[in-house]
Amino acid sequence: MAIGASIEGFNSVIRPVICIDATHLKARTRGVLLVAVCKDGNGMIYPLAFGFANSECTKSWTWFLKKLRKGIQNPDRVMLVSDRHNGIFNAMEAIFPDAAHGICVYHLAQNLKRFCKQRDD
Repeated sequence: MAIGASIEGFNSVIRPVICIDATHLKARTRGVLLVAVCKDGNGMIYPLAFGFANSECTKSWTWFLKKLRKGIQNPDRVMLVSDRHNGIFNAMEAIFPDAAHGICVYHLAQNLKRFCKQRDD
């Protein structure tokens, strides 16, 4: 789901950097909430799109990113930032092959901490 005003704002005034991630839902239905957000001119979170899926996998991310790509005017001129989950990475490569891909600094730091801790053991 994407609110028309959010897509219109993104296409006209928002810097084309999209952060995508998922969070696991703990209610009876389970599943995951897939989200795409940006930052507006005031540095505030700008919701772009969200969707619900059974799991965070390549199939779910491919579906979500296909829908997101339809709403973006210049899909090859965006930068996608993520935690580089395998499902996200595979879907980004397939749906946004010419877009720039980046990794979230927080997730990079967490991965480095985990990797370095494992090497010390």
